[in-house]
Amino acid sequence: TDTDSCINSFVHFIIRVTMKEIKIGKNVAGKRLDSFLKGYLPGASGGFIYKMLRKKNITLNGSKADGTEKLSENDLIKIFFSDETFAKFKGNSDGIKNAGSADKQIDLSKYGDVRVVYEDDNIILASKPVGLLSQKSSPKDISLNDWLIDYLLSEKSEATKDLDVYKPSICNRLDRNTGGIVICAKSLPGAREMNKLLKSRNLDKYYRTIVSGNLT
Repeated sequence: TDTDSCINSFVHFIIRVTMKEIKIGKNVAGKRLDSFLKGYLPGASGGFIYKMLRKKNITLNGSKADGTEKLSENDLIKIFFSDETFAKFKGNSDGIKNAGSADKQIDLSKYGDVRVVYEDDNIILASKPVGLLSQKSSPKDISLNDWLIDYLLSEKSEATKDLDVYKPSICNRLDRNTGGIVICAKSLPGAREMNKLLKSRNLDKYYRTIVSGNLT
């Protein structure tokens, strides 16, 4: 009957709509809600995100939000989307997390291994070999950023638990043909502190050039 058809359609709709709950940790605290959502849902436009906030399909701590709120640690964001909508706007941003295992995935044999000089809860100082890019210049490139995620996954680091909301990355760059120490941020507080030191020039950088042959 028409009634049964309507009920079945309604039940099907209920089954297809899921709730995604995100608990804010230290790597996101301090961000504006709209800025976080644009990074978390890279396939969604700003207009769509604000529409979902107005319709309460996205809530903050159980209440309606407009996106200007500053996030605090332990805040709860809830997203009510269909599976298809969530997959469409989330894209493949979780792919690297899902592909992680105890074995390293990146082959750096043609460059030489990256050596960890120092590591704590927030940063890694890594020695980049000559030939390896600091950041990708094209999607097919392998970079130090790729090594960083690969290393953290292989070490089962706590930093990999938030890969869907914060992706560890380098703070300074060296040219492809320059080898040396690069600062890698494992956490957002680490990135902020290192970037502040670099910007204020309170961190000294030293370069050594090795010359072969005669210079004119």
